Amino acid sequence: MISVVRSALAGVSQEIAIISNNIANANSIGFKKSLASFEDVYSEQATVRPGVNTGLGISLTDPRRQHSQGSLKETGDALDLGIVGSGMFLLDTRETKGVVTYSRAGSFSVNANGFIVNSENISLLDKNQNPLKLPFNVSVDGKAPQKLTNVKVEPDGRIKASYGTSEFLTIGQVALAKFANETRLKSTGTGNFVETSGSGNAVIGAPKELGFGSIQGGSLENSNTEISNELVRLIRAQQAFNGNAKMLEAESKATDQLMR
Repeated sequence: MISVVRSALAGVSQEIAIISNNIANANSIGFKKSLASFEDVYSEQATVRPGVNTGLGISLTDPRRQHSQGSLKETGDALDLGIVGSGMFLLDTRETKGVVTYSRAGSFSVNANGFIVNSENISLLDKNQNPLKLPFNVSVDGKAPQKLTNVKVEPDGRIKASYGTSEFLTIGQVALAKFANETRLKSTGTGNFVETSGSGNAVIGAPKELGFGSIQGGSLENSNTEISNELVRLIRAQQAFNGNAKMLEAESKATDQLMR
């Protein structure tokens, strides 16, 4: 009995940690919440009655990540990109991690070298996995180089920029990646993931084609965590923890009395 209660305490403690992480990242752009999932644990020893397994409690399986769409908020910044529908941005972490990283966090800017990067100075990639670059000066129609004056990103991911008084020129195109089972992606930090054998290889394409979502420029995707729901789950988990803790205390006292 004590082993069952202890496993319940351990499981609920882990559930509280998962819920707390969801709440802590409620304001993190592109964050995807997780749900605790449990499975029964049975003894491998022979039982008194054939076909009847002795329960030893529960254990936490891998948390189930929920990749549902978060709401979009307008920021007015042209390089803040929200994905509407399926897909993730490709981030160039090949030098540091050896692989491409995928994310729904779309807050980008242009660094001193002209590359479009996130807050960690990691480059955004196109569908050929080349870093996207936004030139500061461009010569249009053979004229003297003109400075960058405006930029926008179309729903299909095309990055358009104007120089001087010129019309918008297409500079590049944002790529998106999707997976057969995105719930099996491995988290490498808040809102960032790498592929695994369980997720399948990334299928890379352009927004608005082959089942990919579209890009909403000037917007960011909020976390899909709903604070009110998480608080209800947290209260229930804490109640379960307190109940199991009392049961363990009572069981320990009863055992001590029998041992005297």
